[in-house]
Amino acid sequence: MTALSSAAWIVHDVGLATSIGGSMFGRMAFEPALSKMNAQQRDRIEDAAWRRFSWLNLAGHAAFAVPWIIGRTMLSGAEVNGRARALVRVKDVLVGASVVTGIATIAVGRFLGRRLRDGENTTEGYKRLEQVTAVLGQLNLLATTGIAAVTSLLAMEAGKSYRFAGSSRCLP
Repeated sequence: MTALSSAAWIVHDVGLATSIGGSMFGRMAFEPALSKMNAQQRDRIEDAAWRRFSWLNLAGHAAFAVPWIIGRTMLSGAEVNGRARALVRVKDVLVGASVVTGIATIAVGRFLGRRLRDGENTTEGYKRLEQVTAVLGQLNLLATTGIAAVTSLLAMEAGKSYRFAGSSRCLP
C-alpha cells in the first residue's frame, strides 16, 4: 500500500505542478511577450499555444483530482484531528472548484479559438468571451494553488500525529 500511495502522491504533485506552472507561465510570461505583435498574429499564436497546453492542463487536473478522490474514499475521517478534518474539507472544495473552472476555461477557450479561426474576433461577444476566459483562468489558478498549499499543510499535520501519519499514506 505504501508504494501505491507514494506513486499516487507523486502523480498528484506532478499534476499540480503541470497545471500551476503552465498557467503561470502562460499568464505571466507568454501572453505579455506576445503583446509586441499585431493583434491578429498574437491571437492566432496564443490560440494555438493554449489549445496545445489545454490537453496537458486537463491531464494535470485528472492527475491531482483522481488520486485525491480515491484516497478520500479510503478514509472515514476518524483518523484525523479536527484541524486536519477541516483542511481535508477545504481541499475537497478546492479540488472541485479547480476541476470545474479548469474544464470551463478549456471549453470557453476552445469556443473562443473557433470564433477566432472563423474571423469573428472583433465582435463584442468575442471580447466578453475573452474576459470570461481570463476570469475563469484566474479562478482556476487560485484554486489549484490553494490545493498545493493545503496539501502542504496536511503533510505537516501528518507529521504531528502518528495515527494520521499512518492513515494519510492512503491520501495524496
